[in-house]
Amino acid sequence: MITSRFLRMVPVLALTLLMAGCTNQTKERIALLEQTNYDLTERLNQSQGELEAAYYERDDLRERLDAAMRDAEDLRMQLAAVPAAEPAAPGWTPVPGGAMIALEGEILFRPGKSSLRPEARRALDAIVSAVQGEYGNKDVYVFGHTDDRPIKKSGWKDNWQLSTERALAVVRYLQDHGVGSDRLVAGGCGEYRPRVANSSEPNRTRNRRVEIYAIDPQLMASR
Repeated sequence: MITSRFLRMVPVLALTLLMAGCTNQTKERIALLEQTNYDLTERLNQSQGELEAAYYERDDLRERLDAAMRDAEDLRMQLAAVPAAEPAAPGWTPVPGGAMIALEGEILFRPGKSSLRPEARRALDAIVSAVQGEYGNKDVYVFGHTDDRPIKKSGWKDNWQLSTERALAVVRYLQDHGVGSDRLVAGGCGEYRPRVANSSEPNRTRNRRVEIYAIDPQLMASR
């Protein structure tokens, strides 16, 4: 038989259990909110770091862009200062400040030699005519070039020496035929400035050459 006292205790017990349940839910809710706040704080810190990195990258790109624009302006001014290419004599190629012509090595020299072949005179006489006529006010630069095959039997120390001696042979021919010595410069490039890769005999033939430049003295003096 249920007593009146027990009946009075039932609502109190129910309320206690209800409050206990609410307390657990509140704790869980608080824990969830704290975790959410922590996660959001971490994401905020990460976003701030990424934003600062973006600002730094933007400033770096801006500095690089400014530097590139300055370099482009410097290059534009340098190009503007280079004289326009003049019309070239037959067989010559216009270059800034003058013109150039390349003669195949076989036209001028026998393999491994620096003495001019008799057949070279016709080509060199045409060079003399041009540098005394159309390019009479230019300095004359002569550069010898070889392929990449090492010197074995010809007695030269290396291709650099051979190319230089060949340039000197051309310079001496020009000098002997009236070109002023104060206009002449000889240089050797050896195998180090090939036209094409030294991968075949036809390519090596193209690389064996003498290049002659007729250049405005004022242009070279300004460099």
